[in-house]
Amino acid sequence: MRNIIASLLIMLFTLVSCSSDDKPIDIFLNAPKGALLINTEIGNNNFIINDLQSEFSVEVRANDQERGEFFNFIRIYISFKSNTTDGLTNRDEVVLRDIPRSEFYIGEYGRPRTLLNYSFQEAIDALGLSIDDVAPGDQFYIRPDMHLKDGRIIGYANRSPSIIASFCENSPFYYQVNVINPIQDALFTGTYNYEVIAASNIDAVPESGIITISNGAYPNQRRSEFLDFTVGGSFVLPDIYQDRGGSCRFGGGIVFWGPKENSFGVVNLQDDSVFEADFVIGYDGWVGGDLLSDPITVTYRFSKQ
Repeated sequence: MRNIIASLLIMLFTLVSCSSDDKPIDIFLNAPKGALLINTEIGNNNFIINDLQSEFSVEVRANDQERGEFFNFIRIYISFKSNTTDGLTNRDEVVLRDIPRSEFYIGEYGRPRTLLNYSFQEAIDALGLSIDDVAPGDQFYIRPDMHLKDGRIIGYANRSPSIIASFCENSPFYYQVNVINPIQDALFTGTYNYEVIAASNIDAVPESGIITISNGAYPNQRRSEFLDFTVGGSFVLPDIYQDRGGSCRFGGGIVFWGPKENSFGVVNLQDDSVFEADFVIGYDGWVGGDLLSDPITVTYRFSKQ
């Protein structure tokens, strides 16, 4: 299976350039006064539909050229995507809260850290939602921006693959929070055969293989060498920014996998023998640093062995 994935990456790299990326955040990193929010510990990333106190959490470390002293505050935004109503109850992004530098604590490496943790109740209150507006399979998105002392803002708008990738800086400035109803740990785990049943570029994806799917650290998370996902309601929700290969320097050759915009696979919660997963190779447009072709959309069928 590793050979198949390696072959896929080689084919993908032929579609893209490995030239340097001129994103502003890369320039900032090489300037005297750049900054990042680096993931140091990922906690739960699910809200449980019948538990308004369930929380999303991630610890982040502020990193800049002045040991974390060159930012004033972090502004946290939140939005809502209703997959179960085809967007009828979507909510645009609003400010969730500001975190001043004074609320950070000094951690390892002498850099300031803080815990971004927000409850399901806080999320729906911030967006003017009621619990009746939300169902398993829907998603919230949390986005932090760093406001620097010189007036610049560093965040989602000026990232690059070398910032986002977990094996590089691990600083995505963007988090997906799935709404779930917990399922049994045994469901959708074990050895599965996968086969492609649809793809926008059939020649650039592995046709079939065998993988082992295991539980993640939190309810409904599933992990494998091929695809990481969460079961939310009747949907398969791939993790965002699943990185494959490439170089951290300027993000050359880094490929991200993630969810499609409006298609989320097929699962039967009473029968895990077969399920389907839809995802994108080139999530957020990142295919090898500089996108020279369209992202590849693909659907796989997984059959339990």
